[in-house]
Amino acid sequence: MSQLEDKKHLIYILGTFAFFLFTIADTLIKLIGDLYKDTIIFSIACFSSLIPVLIYLIYRKSLEEIKTKNYKLHFIRGILMTLTYYFIVKGIILLPLSIAYPIILSAPVLLSVMGIIILKETIYLSKIISLVVAMFAVFLVSGFSLNQGFNTQGVIFLICGVISVACLDFSVRVYGKTERTIALTFYSLLITGFIFFLFSFGHFEKILINHILIIICAGLIDGVAMMILIYSLRRVEASFFSITHYSQIIYGIIVSIIIFNHFPSMIEIIGSILVIFSGYLIYSKLKKLN
Repeated sequence: MSQLEDKKHLIYILGTFAFFLFTIADTLIKLIGDLYKDTIIFSIACFSSLIPVLIYLIYRKSLEEIKTKNYKLHFIRGILMTLTYYFIVKGIILLPLSIAYPIILSAPVLLSVMGIIILKETIYLSKIISLVVAMFAVFLVSGFSLNQGFNTQGVIFLICGVISVACLDFSVRVYGKTERTIALTFYSLLITGFIFFLFSFGHFEKILINHILIIICAGLIDGVAMMILIYSLRRVEASFFSITHYSQIIYGIIVSIIIFNHFPSMIEIIGSILVIFSGYLIYSKLKKLN
């Protein structure tokens, strides 16, 4: 195995670790998510996520990395990030992780469809099969959760979140060459934090100190995970790296069992396998093309 291949495998390990951290942060938010006004939790978490990013910039003495002239782009991404964060985290709070993650992780497939329609990217059979499999998995898991009496609003939130996160990622695909990844991350978090803060006036005094610390901890973990992803995306093509996203489905099943005592049904497991398979189809095709 070449040194380059060894390095890629290390990056993949880092990627799966980053999504493990995201799962831990989601779990912390989920534990207290129904105790307070949601915008308070999201505001504190977003501002806390900025701390590792700022530490990184100060350590590298590279504030130039977040200099920009494209403020309109960052404002639009901030709004998209707000919608993404709200819909996704609300869905995670309302539903078991073993149901939430298979729905959420259909977003990369929707992103591929947007690439075909808007950017006129190449259409190939494995991409079409991947789309069909992923959409079937989402309908399967969503339909099951609704039939079993799980929160209907949670499913709707997640589907809206999938659309918004695909749009957010699409903006990176279109403008990523002119704006640094860390700048896109920094301004999105900053604007999102301020938007949630504006909707939280008059409610902060009701939150307990220990719960504030839990939210800050979740935000810090999210921030560290984002920095790992930024580090990794600079060293491996984003299309290849996307395969690491699907490790979060496995983490979600494990956390659901250990923390929330929710044992996934066969439908949830089948849906998870189908979503992972759909992602692998695109990954394997890209590997052959390169």
